[in-house]
Amino acid sequence: MKYKWLIIGAAGISILLGTAGAAARSYNPLKWIKGSPRLTANEQLAANKEEERKLTLQLQALLPPKTTLREACSGFLSLQDCVAALHVSRNLKIKYNCLKWDMTAARPSGDVKSCETPPRNKALPLSKAIRMLNSDADAKAEAKSAERRAREDIKDASS
Repeated sequence: MKYKWLIIGAAGISILLGTAGAAARSYNPLKWIKGSPRLTANEQLAANKEEERKLTLQLQALLPPKTTLREACSGFLSLQDCVAALHVSRNLKIKYNCLKWDMTAARPSGDVKSCETPPRNKALPLSKAIRMLNSDADAKAEAKSAERRAREDIKDASS
């Protein structure tokens, strides 16, 4: 009986260490579950300069004046969210800085005097941010349309 427990314990430890080795030598169990960290919008842009150049040219009309794509996307967790926010800002004539503040919960630089602080200082999904800034718009449809358009823009820029 004693040997049975030793074998079970040894097997458990080897499985635990094998899993930890697969998770980039991290001993944090949350990293085992979540996998590798995802890149932020700026990290995605920095990783592929050609994609950044093409995407900047595609979105030049949507960017706020005197703002680069990297500046516009700073604070976003994904490039798709950033591009979708740019589309929504243009389509619904919402101030981009207000939309960015609601989606990232980080106060952007620039003019945000007319913007409200996000509720409980937490980031909102695109549809809720739209609803908060423009209650007359169909927030779900606009968000879905902007996200689809963002995926297309990113796909076009990466090819």
